[in-house]
Amino acid sequence: MKKIELLAPAGTRETLEAVIEAGADAVYLSGKRYSMRQHGNWLHFEDRELKSAIEYAHGKNVKVYLTMNNLLTSGEMGAVREYFSFLEEINSDAVILHDLGLLQAMNELGIKIPRHASTMMNVHHRASASILKRHGVTRIITSRDITVYQANEIAQSSGLEVEYFVHGDMCVAQSSQCFHSGVSTSMSSNRGKCLKSCRWQWDLVDRSSSKILAQVEEKYVLARKDICLFHQIPELVAANIASLKIEGRARKLEYLMPIVSAYRKAIDRYYENPSHYRTDFNDLAALKKHTIREVDGNHAFSRPGLGSTGLDGEREPRIFSIAVQEKPYSETDAARLLETINVGVDVSLPELSVRCGDLKTAMALTKSSCDWIYVGGELFSGPFSTSVSRDDFKKLITQCHQVGKKIGIQTPRITTERELLEIEQLIGDLADCPPDEYLVHNLGALQVVRKLTHVPVHADFSLNVWNPPAINFLKGEGVSFLTPGVELNLHQILNLASQSALPMECLIHGSVPGMILDYCVIGAHMTGTTKYDSCSGPCTGLKYALRSRLNDLYFLEADQYCRNHVFMSKDLCTVDILESFFQPSIKRLRIEGMLYDAPYLLRLVELYGEKLKTVREESKPDSSWAALFDSLKKEAPRPFSLGPYGNPNEDISEPLSELPTNLIISYTESPKLNILQ
Repeated sequence: MKKIELLAPAGTRETLEAVIEAGADAVYLSGKRYSMRQHGNWLHFEDRELKSAIEYAHGKNVKVYLTMNNLLTSGEMGAVREYFSFLEEINSDAVILHDLGLLQAMNELGIKIPRHASTMMNVHHRASASILKRHGVTRIITSRDITVYQANEIAQSSGLEVEYFVHGDMCVAQSSQCFHSGVSTSMSSNRGKCLKSCRWQWDLVDRSSSKILAQVEEKYVLARKDICLFHQIPELVAANIASLKIEGRARKLEYLMPIVSAYRKAIDRYYENPSHYRTDFNDLAALKKHTIREVDGNHAFSRPGLGSTGLDGEREPRIFSIAVQEKPYSETDAARLLETINVGVDVSLPELSVRCGDLKTAMALTKSSCDWIYVGGELFSGPFSTSVSRDDFKKLITQCHQVGKKIGIQTPRITTERELLEIEQLIGDLADCPPDEYLVHNLGALQVVRKLTHVPVHADFSLNVWNPPAINFLKGEGVSFLTPGVELNLHQILNLASQSALPMECLIHGSVPGMILDYCVIGAHMTGTTKYDSCSGPCTGLKYALRSRLNDLYFLEADQYCRNHVFMSKDLCTVDILESFFQPSIKRLRIEGMLYDAPYLLRLVELYGEKLKTVREESKPDSSWAALFDSLKKEAPRPFSLGPYGNPNEDISEPLSELPTNLIISYTESPKLNILQ
């Protein structure tokens, strides 16, 4: 057996030396930019310090992996090219990447450093791994939401090394799919500045009656416990895992050194005599006592249940934020934002696309003024949910084509082997009546669709496209259209559009996703069950929401895969800045209407359809249009907001000067930002 690697974090030189002394085979660290954990400028290494750190580690026969696992804007990509050359000069053993644009840039520049795919790439299956392998990736740091057995399948089928988290902090949301902090404040979890809304106090409520459903003491319903797989080291070795990763680059040496030492001792003992190895439970007890939060197995061997969260919050080391309110819609803010934009001239009218949640609504949209209808993907499990059969899809496709509309079929945002098999089945079922597009949210779904059909592929927002090289990567993989990441502000979107090698779609209205969880909050708190229990389906009986301490409601929906979707508390509305999107590369504007009923969604389509015409004709909407807008605001299931488009511009991300603590952002008492510490 090839000995499994023990990989430890290092945020400072002192920590680096400590974890190496404790027995790490490899360390991961980062420079001041391009990496996660940007909550303080004391953390990470200056360039000259990186060179010295690598020389020190190599002198101890320890490998060093450099993390560059942020999403990068167009403005940051230019400086990255020189940085890659620097990393080659200092002999980094690998670079850990998240952004597809960085992977593309490395290949274009001929950079020879081995590439490791960050957990933020959210790899769940061999299909994603195979695409990454073609682009030079040698190791997959798997999604934190798959089991050890699924990780083994990726390793066996792809031939790539697989790295798995063994100890430390865990997020409850899917990797790279938590947009809440970025949308509400521009402090993005994909840029290392997450305000950790999963660590807030939440009430699980019936959104129709506002009745609290979880017990009073069950406030921290999303606060995931730390992972600890010390007892399962033999299973990890048997599963062909190449590297065991300890999380904690922001942790001090006093915390990390005992953890690394304990795992070093256990791994060495196992390899000395595997058949007679037994866990040292004294060491395990000491680890549990030393760990900041309570520990749990996370997703390693089963679907996490109620016991996977620290409900009382007593062992949370630091609460970054208590509650953050999304800024309410303001015509004044919209007007100011519009003044900063150069509206395109002689640009063809963008098409209007609408995503809906069921067949009935889709059929109603065939009589509206929209150009595209999107259906499929997740099916939410509320009391009015209806499934769509193969014949239903064909009927809808035929109806759309008869009335001159185009139709896109969505695939799920998260795809394990099950979902990929179902995508294959769907494509086969629709081979004789194909849609105009398949929309994909990850590399695995992209590979399956490109392999089985010639129908154009639309890369949707979950692929987190932030820069032109990422677009070039997807274009090279056969993508013909894209919707960029939902956290980009208006200036970033328009800058990206000006450089895009593919036509783009922008979200203009609707329910913005905040988080997607492979954890059923509803099942855990209502019946104490997970996907793999004999669940009675509490998700089908009520309409759920999470309520923050500022009394904002975040709609909570469960899908057919028992994943939970948390939506932002306010809906995106761009009526007053619609002119901004009249740019050459922006060919489609989208209403995200999954949470709207058919009558309301049809009126939204009318509203935006009329506004598009008046913008093109350089006229003003009449009084009936204004009355329609007023009524839609009053009847909206959620308040309106400019969403991420109104966020401040941070083209070059700098580390925060200090770590946020107990932050509250509220707009309830004043139109100005009210920050309380």
